[in-house]
Formats: sequence, C-alpha cells, structure tokens
Amino acid sequence: MNEMHESIENLSDQEVQIIKLILNSGVVHYSDISKRIGRSRKTISKYLDNIGTLLSDYQVKLVRKRNVGIYFEGDPSDLQITLQKRVYPDTPNTKSERVIAILSKLLLSNKPLTIQDLADSTFVSRSTLESDFKEVKRILAKNNAFVETNHEGMQVMASESAKRKLISELLTMYWGDTMYLENKKGEMHRELKIPLEMRSFFSKDTFQKVLTSLDRFEKKSLLHFTDYEFQSLAVHLIISMERIIKEKTLAQSTHPVTLEPNTIQLIKILEDVFGVTIPQYERQYINIHILAAEGQPVGKDNLEKMASPIEKNVIHKFLATNIRSSDDTLLRGLTVHLTSALKRLSLGLNLHNPYTEDIKKYFPLAFNNAIDLSAKIEKQFEITLNENEVAFIALHIEAYIERQRSMINAVIVCSTGLGTARLLEQRVKKYFSNSIQINRVTSIQDLKDHPLVEDLVISTINIEIPNTPVVVVPPFLDNASAKQIHNVVDQVLEERQNSSSFGSLLNSQLIFFAKKTETRAAVIKNIGKQLQKLGYGKNGIIEAALNREKLASTAIDNIAMPHAPIEFVLKPCIAIYINPQGIMWEGNKVNIVFFLAMNREVQNKIEQIYKRFNDILENKKLLKELVGCTNAQVVLKKLGSELIE
Repeated sequence: MNEMHESIENLSDQEVQIIKLILNSGVVHYSDISKRIGRSRKTISKYLDNIGTLLSDYQVKLVRKRNVGIYFEGDPSDLQITLQKRVYPDTPNTKSERVIAILSKLLLSNKPLTIQDLADSTFVSRSTLESDFKEVKRILAKNNAFVETNHEGMQVMASESAKRKLISELLTMYWGDTMYLENKKGEMHRELKIPLEMRSFFSKDTFQKVLTSLDRFEKKSLLHFTDYEFQSLAVHLIISMERIIKEKTLAQSTHPVTLEPNTIQLIKILEDVFGVTIPQYERQYINIHILAAEGQPVGKDNLEKMASPIEKNVIHKFLATNIRSSDDTLLRGLTVHLTSALKRLSLGLNLHNPYTEDIKKYFPLAFNNAIDLSAKIEKQFEITLNENEVAFIALHIEAYIERQRSMINAVIVCSTGLGTARLLEQRVKKYFSNSIQINRVTSIQDLKDHPLVEDLVISTINIEIPNTPVVVVPPFLDNASAKQIHNVVDQVLEERQNSSSFGSLLNSQLIFFAKKTETRAAVIKNIGKQLQKLGYGKNGIIEAALNREKLASTAIDNIAMPHAPIEFVLKPCIAIYINPQGIMWEGNKVNIVFFLAMNREVQNKIEQIYKRFNDILENKKLLKELVGCTNAQVVLKKLGSELIE
C-alpha cells in the first residue's frame, strides 16, 4: 500500500490533472485533456499509460475506447481519497468544508469563477458541487448577498461591508485555537491556528504581518487583550488589511470620530509593517476594537448610528428592568457578555456559536426567554442579533434556570416590626441558602393587595392561603420550625417533578392536521386565527409570533416551537400542527409544530411544563408516532393529557 501512495505522490501535475478530469467528468476525450493540460496527443497517451499502470493496484481500470472515450471502470473512491489525502491534504472532505471553501473562493476572487473552477478546487463532481451550492446561496441570502451569473462565470454581489461580514463569519465559524508560544528570548506570544480549509484563501504574509503588528502593539501600549478580544481584532485586521491591499475599502464616513491614542499607535505600526495608508473609515473600525479592549464606553462621540451608549451601568440597568426573573449572577454575566457583544455587533461582526442547534434543542425555555430579551435589546440599542447571538444569551439564562431548579420561591409574612422580619429573613437564608429564594418580606395587608406568585409562605402569623403551603414559625426560627420548612420544601419539589401542567394546556380544538406542503407563515396564521377565535389569543398574535421567528428560528430537526409573546396571550395553551408532507421553515422542513402560548397564569408551573416538553422532544419514537397521527384524541393520549374527551 505504501508503494501505491508513493506512486501517486510521484505523479506529474499533468497526470494528476488528467485523473481529476476523468473523476469529475466521467467520460473524456483526447481533445478535453489537451484543452486542460495543453499537451499533444502523443504525450497524453504516455500519461495515460502511466496512469493505467498505477491503477492496477486499485479497484479501478482505465478504459480507452474508440468512438466512446476515456473513462474509469470500477469503484474509484479509494483512488479519490488517496489523491485527496496524499496529493492535496488541504482539500475539503465534507459538505460543510466544501461550502466554506466555495464561499471563501467566491468572496475573495477578483474575477468570475465557473462551476468547473470550483469543482476542480474542491475535488468533487459538478453534480455534488451544484448540491453544495444550494447551501452557499442560502448563507449568502441570509447576509444580504447573492450570486450573479453571466457568460464568464459567477461573482458574489454585495456591499464591501456585507462581504467583510461574511468573511468574518467564515473565519470565526472555522476558527482554530489561540496558542501561546515561547520565542527565542523566552517571551510568550500568541499564535493563531487557522483551519486548513481557510489557509489558502488569505495571504500567509498578511496573517504573519497582522500577528507581528499586534505583538509589537501589545508591548508598546501595555494594553492587554483577552483571547476573545485578540481573536476578534485579529480577524478584523486580517480581513481589512487583505482588502486594503486589494483596494477594496469601506465607504468614507461623513462623521469622522476622535481616535484613541492606542488606536493611533496601532495604525502607525500597521502602516509601517504593511507599507500602506489606512483610510479614515477603516481607522474608525479599528478604534471600536480598541475601545472594547480598554473597557471604555462607546457612545455617539465614538460610534456612529448608536442611539444609546453601550456602557456596563446602562446595560445592567436595562437587564434588571427587562428580565422578569433573575439573580445577581445572571445580571453580572449577561452585562459582561453584552457589553462586549454589542460593541462587536456594531462592527457588523457576528460570532459563530457552534452549539446553537443544541441550545435550541435541549434548552427551549432558555432559548424562548432569550428571544424575548433579544427583541428588547434590538429595540433599545438599535443592534441586529442573529440566532447565534440569541443562543449565547440563552446559555446565561439556562445557567440561571439550573441554579433555580432546586430552589423554591418564598414570601415572608410578619406582623411585628421590620427588624423582626429581617431577622427571620436572615435565618431562613442562612439555613436554606441552597433551597429557598426569598422573593419579598411583606405584611398581611400587602399580601392581600398583591397576588401571591411564590411556592411557599413563611409566616409568624397563623394564616391560611388556598393552594399554597404556609409554615408558621417564630422570628428566631427554632429547630422544629426549620425541620417543618425542610419537609414542605421537599414536598413542593416532589410535586414539581410529578406535575401534569403540560397536559392541562392541550385542547383537541387546538390540534391541526394537514397533508400538503405548507409555509411557516401560513401555518402560524392558521394557528393564530384559531387561538383568537377560541379566546386564547389577542389580535396581533400572528404578527408577533412571525416577528419572533424572524429574529431566531425555532426549528430543530423536524420540529418547530414558535412562541406567542406574553402580552398577546389571554389564556395559556399549547397548539399542535402536524403535517407529514412537511412545512418549509427557514431552510428546514418540519413535520410537527408546537405553538406555545404562555402567560403569568402558568408562571409557577413553567419549569415543569418545559421539563415535560423536553422529554417529548427527546423521545424520537413518540415524535415519529405523532407525525403519523390523524386524530386529535390519539395525539392527546400519546402526550399524556388529562383532558381526553
């Protein structure tokens, strides 16, 4: 086998080109080969003899038939794999690698490219490439770009900023690791591992010069970059310097901004290393990265089109006001994340999240809450988020949910002075810090005026409250009272696990069946009309649900889970739409739609509802059975509803 590989490595470039041409085209003629490699028929014949001898060790035979052509007989897959691995180690092997390769080539090419050019560079047949191209077009359309085709070939049509956004997304999507290497002087410096499929699309010289510039800048400025900030700035500079060299610069700004001293220093280093002059608007983009690294606020003075300043205190206040349920850890974590993310997004640089689909699948409650919060962020800060960004926010929210999972919410009711109430609060926090969250301390009168939303009432007064457990304790909380609270907490948590809240939200009138292919908009409209008709939803629920889907699609595999914003829900429910033929859902085809309409009536039960929902989503056998259902009562029975009629 080793001899065989050595033979392939010793083939001439022309012989390799011939093998590639036959593999890609199926049947070729001498004229085709001559056109490709520019050699005479006699020379081509010698090349074919060499190739034929080499193939004797494979499951492939080279056939030359008069009036038919030249082709391979047998299974050429081993030959193709060996060529890819031995001769072209950087050749993309999977569909996703080919998509990135095609996009990169199109974005960075200064001339039109043909399908054959792309097929040759990715080492696949034209038919395979045409299949890959559908995904390429989808990604382009998502980023306000498209492919224009004429007699010379294909080119990406997009603004310079849109092209950079796409290139940035490709780099971050397939980004390697930041490595720390020791140089000859014993100093540590950063090095970037760029994936194989990206290396050939950017000049190695550009990469090295950017890293050299950043290394020099960090020593001179004493400004320390985190790995995230370093990668973000490096990606931007690699793209911008490559484009500046090719004279593809961004449009000039009509409102120049004051540059940071650190920015001016970095620009001087870059201009010196690259031997170019960096245009004004390019300088402003670099300035944003420096501001982020310095931890400075970004406002109207140094960032265009930003209505409100992106400062930690502003973001923290916004989050505290707009998140219904939170703790200090959630607010701190999201504040740090959004301070950096909003600055990055203001540049048009999206960060790829490799776990987006998994987050949507396994944390639907957190993802749903993240969509609602993201809509408010977009409105407040005039920044556009995609579902990758929504998924990052969802991770913070899921961490909060996990922290709360073993906690119950309690209210303390006290008739004596506030000091006594605070003493009881502190003792409950001391003994039950891992299981009880004190929402508020209140009086009986206040309790009557404000609806009870907590799981437990801890009171120094003997009171009774329907459907909510009450534990009466002395202000100093003796051992017997503490034990009683412990027992009630265990009971509440156990009831959560056994809750049938999900099934109670189902209704046979809200289960739909269809047999022809439909669109996302049509299905949401059908469900929304029925919700309004039966008194579950308000006018505007359809448009609101569609807008949420535009922000971040809820499709996972063959399931979609659109949500109605809480302000449009009159009565909580879950509608189900089943279509075995499929519903086109933002590039996906789904067969089951769970339309979730929740409001504050189910606030205390929301976690158990989603727990049951998660169980359903993970049960592939059940989902397959649901796709085949044509009767609402059967659906209710399979989902364990208590409302089977």
